[in-house]
Amino acid sequence: MKSSFNLLTGRENNELVEHQGFLIHKGTLDSFTKLQAQAKKDINADLQLVSSFRDYNRQEIIWNNKASGYRAVFDDQNIQLHKDDFSELDYVKKIMRFSALPGSSRHHWGTDLDIFDARNIEKKEVQLIHNECIGDGPCSELHTWLDEQISFQSSFGFFRPYEDDLGGVSIEKWHLSHAPIAMELFNEYTIDVFIENLHSGVIVSKEAIIENLRFFYENFVKNIKMP
Repeated sequence: MKSSFNLLTGRENNELVEHQGFLIHKGTLDSFTKLQAQAKKDINADLQLVSSFRDYNRQEIIWNNKASGYRAVFDDQNIQLHKDDFSELDYVKKIMRFSALPGSSRHHWGTDLDIFDARNIEKKEVQLIHNECIGDGPCSELHTWLDEQISFQSSFGFFRPYEDDLGGVSIEKWHLSHAPIAMELFNEYTIDVFIENLHSGVIVSKEAIIENLRFFYENFVKNIKMP
């Protein structure tokens, strides 16, 4: 059955269930709890959520604060950027490296989760930066284990859409997506949905995005590593 515009863009989602204070797509929860249990069994990791479902309104607030210069925006080296140093178009590109346009975030579906290893770091201290996931980072062992599980298709359907830097969204090893459901929604998220979403929202800098809508759609919505 074709999903509604409201579900695809985070304006309404009746497929969610609560898990440990987070909302997750009901078809994703069982796979996630199995992944948690397997991580505990294999390496004694405490795989926990730092973010799951996020609705349109919440994403719009995040976006508009960043696009207006009220909330910090950082580059790939975690250095804070200043809005006045960039054209409107270039600043939008910088924001999209780490923050999705409202209505186009995969977190709207409840199938995509940001995770960490609560064994080694408290949730309030998690920054969701690459250095947490590699080398001596507190979540490095968990992500090395996940590398193997995903490679051998033993991750209960989870994959990393932002495993590699493909020129759009930055690498996000902490971002897991439940392929059995997420890929159906991903395929339904057409450029027509993207356009309607832009025209329906109160989005700062949306005129610059509309003028370059195919670029943003192809590079920041559809540009993922496939499962």
